Order: sequence, then C-alpha cells, then structure tokens
Amino acid sequence: MAPAPRLRVLGAFQLLVADRPADLPWQAQRVLGLLAVCGSAQARSAVAGTLWADLPQARAQANLRNALWQIRAAGGVVVHATRPAVALDMDLVVDLVDARRCAHALLRDGADESGRDTIDALDRDLLPSWDEEWLVIDRERQRQLRLHALEALSSDFCRRQRFPEAIAAALAAVRAEPLRETAQQALITAYVGEGNVSEAVRQLAAYRTLLRDELRIAPGPQVEAIVVAALRARAGSTGARRPAARSA
Repeated sequence: MAPAPRLRVLGAFQLLVADRPADLPWQAQRVLGLLAVCGSAQARSAVAGTLWADLPQARAQANLRNALWQIRAAGGVVVHATRPAVALDMDLVVDLVDARRCAHALLRDGADESGRDTIDALDRDLLPSWDEEWLVIDRERQRQLRLHALEALSSDFCRRQRFPEAIAAALAAVRAEPLRETAQQALITAYVGEGNVSEAVRQLAAYRTLLRDELRIAPGPQVEAIVVAALRARAGSTGARRPAARSA
C-alpha cells in the first residue's frame, strides 16, 4: 500500500507523493500553501480572491481550476474540490498541523518523553521564502506559537535535568529570534543548570552586545540575575573548598 501524500510548508514547500517529491507549478503550490495555513475547507471564491486579488473574478476562478488540475496531475489524493469549496484530503499528512498540535500540547501539558524530534518539529518558520501578503499574519502567529512552545520545552527539560535537550530547545528559540529576552533567558538558565557557568556568561555578554548594537538597550534584570547568582554560588563553593585544601 502506497504511503499517504505528505505536504511540507515549514522551512520550505514540498509535496511528497509515494515518498517522491512532486514537481508542482507555482500557482498549484500557492493553492496548497493557502489550504494548509487555513486548515479547513475554503470557498472557491475565497481562495481565488485571496490568491489572485488583482484579477477579475472570472480569471481568478479559471486560475484556480487550472491549479487544481495541476495538483491532481501530480498523483495521489491531495485535494477535494466541489463546486462551492476546496479542501485538503483528510489523509494528507501536513507538517504544519503536526507542529501546531505539538506546540499546543507542550503549552498545555508540558513535555512528554520525546526530545530531538519535538525540537525539530518546532524549529522551522512557515514558508519563509514566500512573499505573500495573505501569509504575513499567519506566519507571525506560527512563529510566536513555536517560540513560546520552545521556551516551555526548554524549561520543562531543565526541571527534568535533561540539560542537553533544554539547551537545544532554547538555542532553536534564540536562532528564530535572537533579540527575544525570554529565549535568551531560557538558554542561559539551561547553561547554568548544566553547570556551564562560563557558557552562561559568554551568552549574556553576546546578548548584551547584540541589544546595544541593535536597540541601544541593556538586558533586563532577570537575565542578569541568573548569571550573577550562578557566579556567587560558584565563588561560595570555591571559597568553602580552599581551607580544606590548605589543611590537607
């Protein structure tokens, strides 16, 4: 039995049919991208009006019909089109759906036993190379969702003392938005938890420089306090060991 088609819209667009990439024209890609972002059946008039807003309605509807034919020609069951509406097939595997489900579960229930796979599912933006006006808000909504989820995942891994995964999740958040203070805080906290105070100090210094160069501001007191507390704890433990060493 052939595997179900898969649609990827995170990081880049790709349609896989029978595990092989389908060569789709640009207009067909746009239709699938819009349906993936919407996540439910859409009226034909709405799809055509969104994707070809600068064309007369009849021409836009003709472009939609042509794009749907191109999708069907790629093989597999990918879309269902009726006279009033268009929808993705229910068996189509869409990475955006999986990523949204994963992020909401993390924010609601915390991390499960997964690690790298969960981080990878949240490590890519929605169609970052597409310059489409209709995509701007949904792309930002997805970015904020995955940033919050990655920070929550890092915090949860820290509580479980799974510091390599905590660092990986926080690094993914920092990579997505280097100026985001909560992401930097999560990364610095994970470094301190692992015992790498020097890494935490280095990260804080790099963040301080970035903020100064980009925004002319300094890190907030909460971020600074994490490193200060770690340095004090380190100094205290070092001082406590010295008399014992001299006595020996």
